[in-house]
Amino acid sequence: MKNDFAVIRGHVGDALPFPAVLRRPDYRSSGPKRLMPQLQIKVPSLRRWGKKMAVVVDRSFFLAMGKMRTVPHISNCDVAWFVVRYEETTGGRFRLSRDSVQFTTLEDSVEGLTAGVPVSLEIFEKRILAKLERLSGPSKITSD
Repeated sequence: MKNDFAVIRGHVGDALPFPAVLRRPDYRSSGPKRLMPQLQIKVPSLRRWGKKMAVVVDRSFFLAMGKMRTVPHISNCDVAWFVVRYEETTGGRFRLSRDSVQFTTLEDSVEGLTAGVPVSLEIFEKRILAKLERLSGPSKITSD
């Protein structure tokens, strides 16, 4: 954030400044830390009142979540996930468009946010090594 604040302090103009440094979203952390507590607090009250929780997320966030069991009808759900995607329009602008709607229970939503089924240690280590190699370029990283 330090780089972003420096850009904001020095920005002149009417438009919002674009971030100076490319950062990747940390969906696997922000979902469980921020969204899950909100669901766990609000959904039980809404459930008692016969209401549903609507959550709008972009496709990248949704795909980063663990698998969630869905229910076939809104009457059986606690949470309706409205998934949107970004579409480029003329002039290099973007607009949100509907991707899908998924109906889940609170319990299945929590499982999706926490990625309830962990991968094996072997798969985890292979993924980490592959990511290290991608980030550092060809190297001598081995799994031995």
